[in-house]
Amino acid sequence: MTSFSDQLHDNSLELAWSLWAEMGVSGWQRHHTSHAIDPELLLLFTAGLGDADPRLREESTDWSVTYGRYVSGTRLRNLLKAQRPEVQSAFGEIAATVSAHSPVRWPRRTQERRFERTGRSVVESFERPSLIVLRLRAFLGVGARAEMVGSFIAEPSQKFTAADLAAETAYTKRNVAEALEALRMAGLVRAAHLRNQFQYRLASPEVLTCLPGEMPQTFPRWRPIFRILDALVGAAERAEYLNATTRRVEASDVLHTLAPDLHALGLHSPLADRSDGGSWAAFESWALATSSAWALGQHDAAWRA
Repeated sequence: MTSFSDQLHDNSLELAWSLWAEMGVSGWQRHHTSHAIDPELLLLFTAGLGDADPRLREESTDWSVTYGRYVSGTRLRNLLKAQRPEVQSAFGEIAATVSAHSPVRWPRRTQERRFERTGRSVVESFERPSLIVLRLRAFLGVGARAEMVGSFIAEPSQKFTAADLAAETAYTKRNVAEALEALRMAGLVRAAHLRNQFQYRLASPEVLTCLPGEMPQTFPRWRPIFRILDALVGAAERAEYLNATTRRVEASDVLHTLAPDLHALGLHSPLADRSDGGSWAAFESWALATSSAWALGQHDAAWRA
């Protein structure tokens, strides 16, 4: 029988493959045609998968050599600070390899690995709904301004502060404030003073409908999704060496650590209502069902409409 750990790895790989196939990587399954993709978070998630699938590693690198100029080095630098050392190390190798074959200079470069271009990763344009982030960058440049517009597109009726958008986009508050002021000067957003800060909203959501290509139906919160998957895989690997009692403690500890991410996605802890502390079997069932749903792009509370 396939172990719990192996099944979680398989679901994580299926998710990564589907997202990369949307980005133009040569793949067979596309489950996320209407889901907006975050390139930097996908790169870091893929780095965290390590050598689990050498073809995924090579093809995603091949894509990065061709289209890496549309990836934000600033966002990568900021996002890397919160990654596990193993992810930082794996990404350093990817960054060095991409730099050795292109003008792209991503942060944290270490030692390149042996790599040969395949040329199979091609996307003719960024007009797919899933590629709205790359489309905005091609139009507005790779920087905070494109990310601000993306955030307003994702939630057109929402009001944001600069701090809200800094946390959401992984740009510094200064970068965000400068981008918001530029968008205000252009008449795209309106600013209203609330207590000791400004809130920003779209001046007219309709103006964004003039962008070429279709809009995605959903804007997933990829950061908590990828954090949860990473933590679940780690817990499954550790559990292989634990007895039943210690596994229950492991499940409880992991879910407690993930509580903010579960809350952000509107997900309910599978052990929250159990007076006995819950069972490892319940944790396994929930983890596999959740990771499988994400891998298949099924609409649930994790997706932001």
